[in-house]
Amino acid sequence: MKLYTEEQLLNTAEAIRNYLKNYPEKFHESMIKKHLNNLTPIELPSDEEIKKMMELDSMEFDEFDPYDVSYLGGATWMRNKIQGGEQ
Repeated sequence: MKLYTEEQLLNTAEAIRNYLKNYPEKFHESMIKKHLNNLTPIELPSDEEIKKMMELDSMEFDEFDPYDVSYLGGATWMRNKIQGGEQ
C-alpha cells in the first residue's frame, strides 16, 4: 500500500487539471504518469523494522519488559491504523 500526504494529492490534482487545460490530449497520459511516478510515498515500517529500531534504542526482546511490549504494540497499532486495518 502506498500512502501520500494531503499536500501531495492536492498538488497532483492541480497538475492534472493544468495538463488537461493547457496541453494537447496526446500528451495527457504521459505527463500524468510522469507526475505520479515522481511522487514519494510514505513508507510504513514492517514488524521487523520496528523491532530493529527498538534494538537500536537499547531495548531487549529476551526479557519481558512491559515498556518494550507497549512500545512494539503501539508502533504496530499505529502502522496498522494508518493502513486502515485493525481499527
